[in-house]
Amino acid sequence: MPQVRLLASCFLLGLLWISSSVSCSADHPAAPGTAAALPASGISYTDMMGRQVVLPRHPMRIVSLAPSVTEVIYLVGADDRLIGVTTHCDWPEDAKRKPKLGSLLNPGYEKILAARPDLIIASTAGNDQAAVYKLADLGLPVFVTAPRSVAGIFETTIEIGRITDRLVAAESLVAASNARLQEIKNRIAGLPSVRAFFITWFDPLLAPGRKTFENDVLGLANIQSISAASDEFYPRYSLEQVVVQNPEIILTVAHPGNPLPDLRQMAGWRTLEAVRQGRIYILSEVLQHPSPRFVDGVEELASKVYPERFQ
Repeated sequence: MPQVRLLASCFLLGLLWISSSVSCSADHPAAPGTAAALPASGISYTDMMGRQVVLPRHPMRIVSLAPSVTEVIYLVGADDRLIGVTTHCDWPEDAKRKPKLGSLLNPGYEKILAARPDLIIASTAGNDQAAVYKLADLGLPVFVTAPRSVAGIFETTIEIGRITDRLVAAESLVAASNARLQEIKNRIAGLPSVRAFFITWFDPLLAPGRKTFENDVLGLANIQSISAASDEFYPRYSLEQVVVQNPEIILTVAHPGNPLPDLRQMAGWRTLEAVRQGRIYILSEVLQHPSPRFVDGVEELASKVYPERFQ
């Protein structure tokens, strides 16, 4: 199914990006966001993969190669200069009306060239590394973001604000997001953490490991993920492993191509404490969006697990 292939490919591509970033960073040790004044035509930045790129001071023709990037561009108010997105960019509603310049994994090179962008923003959260570098080899100005943690999501927001000339708006957005997270933390203060199994994908059964932003996000809602000890990014689980750890709750997000079956009717699953007590929560997919929209997901998660604190 197309959705299954897309998500699996995104996981694999994310791992490839991460493994390659070590060598890239070694070649370009400057910190992300470092800018050195150039002639009036542009500014030299180091993107979040350690690549030196020259970008216009005031980009006017922006292309987004990932849904999370598109979301940030709208949130910081740079969407009036957004001239193209991918077929997977569907938030907000206006993004659906933007010209489609290829998919998340397969950008349309000819369409992008014809659009004459002065800034292309890609992401390690889904884009194909080879495709992104091909665009750069064509002489196009490509800035790569790397939202691999909650801190990384906010850093990405600041960087997109910086390179789109919307830094003040980006800083305000991050401050407001952190304030909302603090309010959630205050509401659930003093409660014991809840052990959870977060199903990233059901078939095959995948869960977020220690180095994923999903694991960070769960912690913000006072959730202790049973897969958090794994050094794999998205370890594959067996039912037997889940049964042994017997989580208190089971979490997942709504995936059209991989819906969660009725675990109450499935041998093995129905013996779990979480299933027997009906503590299975299917959340909005925004929880897995590496943009500030994830805060909505944290609030939804906390309100479902601790409803008495959100009345």
